[in-house]
Amino acid sequence: MGIQYQPYYAHVPDQAQYYGQPQPYYYPPPHPGQNPVPRYHKEKVGAMAFFILYYNPQKPNYDVKEFAVKSFNLNDNTVETDFKVSVEADNPNDKISILYEKGSMFDVSYQGIRICSGSGPEFQQPTKNVTMLNISLEGKNDLNSNVKDSFIEDQKNGKIPLDIHIYVPIKFALENSKSKIIDVMMKCYIEVDSLKRDKKSKILSKICHYKVNF
Repeated sequence: MGIQYQPYYAHVPDQAQYYGQPQPYYYPPPHPGQNPVPRYHKEKVGAMAFFILYYNPQKPNYDVKEFAVKSFNLNDNTVETDFKVSVEADNPNDKISILYEKGSMFDVSYQGIRICSGSGPEFQQPTKNVTMLNISLEGKNDLNSNVKDSFIEDQKNGKIPLDIHIYVPIKFALENSKSKIIDVMMKCYIEVDSLKRDKKSKILSKICHYKVNF
């Protein structure tokens, strides 16, 4: 007997089902580890690129300019204060105004102890504008004997170190839209010559750091 071969069956697609229309395309799956870029992501990147190129957003600039004393009383171990801090806010943008939102916080500390606090106004700052923010800060706080003695000694020497902390929530206002909340945080370490009542203190030294979280 000769060699017998097993029958071999090949599957041939029914061509009739594709008659008159193209066969379906074959789309290979993404390469392992490669994620396809969603369309909305591309659109978001494109919108951001347009925003940057057209509006050229620049962060605002801030600086503490003046420190004035309305009242200052140090009795026993209690300090009562009423200060006014003038902060210069500079908006350098020529197509973006700035909205100053509710919730700002300003405070002054001595040796890590907050002695007064206040809040800033809500307003819209125009483009290419410099505005002076005059902030009233009031407080009544207890001091331990060491801090009180240090306060008295610094006043005698005419060099009083103070820390100013500032938080301001803002929004960029475009032609017909607003940005999300942008956090502005600032720390200033100043040294003034006096805390006498109804007197503008002379700022002897000043170091300020601020950041704008887009």
